[in-house]
Amino acid sequence: MAGVVLVVLHLPEDAPRLLTAAATLAGLAGAARIIALCPRLPPRETILPTEEILTAQQATRVRADERQRSDAVRARFEAWRAVAPAATIAAEWADVESRADHAVAEWGRRADYIVLRRPGERPDERTRQALHAALFDSARPVLLVPVETPPAPFGHRVAIAWRDDARTLRAVLAALRCLGGAERIHVLAGHRQDEAVPRLPDVLDEHGIAAELHVLPVTGQGRFGEVLAAKARELGCDMLVMGAFVRNPTLTLVFGGVTRYMLSHAEIPVLMRH
Repeated sequence: MAGVVLVVLHLPEDAPRLLTAAATLAGLAGAARIIALCPRLPPRETILPTEEILTAQQATRVRADERQRSDAVRARFEAWRAVAPAATIAAEWADVESRADHAVAEWGRRADYIVLRRPGERPDERTRQALHAALFDSARPVLLVPVETPPAPFGHRVAIAWRDDARTLRAVLAALRCLGGAERIHVLAGHRQDEAVPRLPDVLDEHGIAAELHVLPVTGQGRFGEVLAAKARELGCDMLVMGAFVRNPTLTLVFGGVTRYMLSHAEIPVLMRH
């Protein structure tokens, strides 16, 4: 069955990097279709209902600004599609007037994977909404792509940040479609001194996936996300698979330490699943 990759685009300058990553992911997962989604902010979302009245003039201005941004993003999309491997992957454009979270939740539920830019330490509201919807409302795996670096192939040397729980297992199961062409797969497992030593996950053996285990000490000093990132870098990994951990996704979107670090600092694409 052919799959669908949804790539969410907000800024023109990010579009080529995200589209290239979406095409790479589609190739790894055997997907045949990319949908580029650009949500346009509705005018009513630009005001505080308790303090302001949306005038017709304001609404016209907001729609014009959002259309101008969407057109600039689409120009980058069309330029990319002109040189994309159209024979194997169909690429389609979609722009809708909707809050980012509403659009990503609706369209994301119908896709196999969602591609977003890595949000960084201080994401704007549009990016924050899209991330929240992708991780918690769509029930789909999400590929977070760093846009600060030039496009590069990934999926050849894959790191799995293993933790024996349901979120990580869901992330690994979602990644299985992408691992067929991997040259090396490294399992990075944290180990506290008073716990049993981790072993390779059964799910990999059951699916015929050969992997190497690396046990990393969890000392309680510093951020374990830094340890994971450093090990992945040392091993030459070009993609990371992990579960997304949160303390309160509904109200404050307070992520667990490792998740928060990767959202802010990951140098390679990260495939997450909550």
